[in-house]
Amino acid sequence: MLLTCSMAAGSAAAAPQIPVETPPAGVAAQKPVASGDVSKMLCTGHPPEYGKWVNTDPNATGIARIELQDCLSVTVCEGSVCHIVHDAGWAMRVFGKCSPTNCDWGWSNSEFRMSSGHIHGFYDHGFAKRHVYAKMSQYRPGQLWVFWRTDFVDPARPDYEVQEWFYRV
Repeated sequence: MLLTCSMAAGSAAAAPQIPVETPPAGVAAQKPVASGDVSKMLCTGHPPEYGKWVNTDPNATGIARIELQDCLSVTVCEGSVCHIVHDAGWAMRVFGKCSPTNCDWGWSNSEFRMSSGHIHGFYDHGFAKRHVYAKMSQYRPGQLWVFWRTDFVDPARPDYEVQEWFYRV
């Protein structure tokens, strides 16, 4: 797990940067694994990210498990005119590490896969806003790489970023 801390500068949150996976200690870069067609696709099968995933680190204190669902409808608005694009979106359900049971963050709104290949979810917990990005790992074949960024509302609390890996269940 990688943990980076930084203090929030100013009251307005900057647009999140697209995360880049960094290799875990002792792991060399491998040929990138295709994470599916990033363009809109018909729902005739599921990309590799689809499904239920559990953190590879049983002692992780952040995200315990994650579910990814595709082939969802996305509402697209241009000005005051909105329409629905069917069978094109992704949503994620995140479970944070809590005791005695994990905390269900709920399902994110359905979104298109990003042009970078990431699947994005946004969570507003009131005290903090979280951006969660997922895609297949380029360093750990068959594992899901998840990067998440926490922006605390309280400027006295340092924001942080974490990357974690998950295996399919």
